Amino acid sequence: MTAMINTVIFDMDGLMFDTETLYIDVFEDVCKKLGHAFPREYFLGMLGTSHFDYSIYHKDYPWLEDMLKIADDEFVSYYEKRFAIPGSANKYGLKELHDYLKSNNYNICIASSSSVPHIKRLVNNCGFDFQADLMLSSQDEYASKPAPDLFLACAKKMGVKPENCIVLEDSKNGIRAAYNANMRRVWIPDQVPFNEEDMKYVDLQCKNLKEVIDILEAM
Repeated sequence: MTAMINTVIFDMDGLMFDTETLYIDVFEDVCKKLGHAFPREYFLGMLGTSHFDYSIYHKDYPWLEDMLKIADDEFVSYYEKRFAIPGSANKYGLKELHDYLKSNNYNICIASSSSVPHIKRLVNNCGFDFQADLMLSSQDEYASKPAPDLFLACAKKMGVKPENCIVLEDSKNGIRAAYNANMRRVWIPDQVPFNEEDMKYVDLQCKNLKEVIDILEAM
């Protein structure tokens, strides 16, 4: 018998908000201005983790970490220009899913590799009162995805069992972290394609956040 789901854990960048496309643009723009180039497929492999091992690229791209730091610093100004209207960064179905979860008394958590101030900044610009019960970042004290620590901390702080949680993710690292945490896993594609091996860790797949409502209704 499948455990009852009472807690929904959101990833954030690329899942709730269309920020990964922007971050790619910022990073590539910074590199171009400073005369560098970095393969996009390598960059996509770094999305979704806050503790990436840059040393594997150091020989061929010794400037990589500096470029990433500059891109982080410039992200906010790029974001404010592209998403000046509150809610314009929202992924399709975000409000509908949020309202459904609130009306049906689900716990709502955000667990991201982005910092908590960054999470709050984006949530405050979503154009409606997104009421998260918990916001956690792996930049604080938790091992980065695909380690299960961040998701397990959500369950512990909410006072629920891991099997009572469902995780919404767009990244390979996030899906594997949820698998390692023994939580249900929904993949909503964004920038990073999954191969056959990656799909072994996915429970369910849908095109957008609104479709998650149908998944929850069927449980």
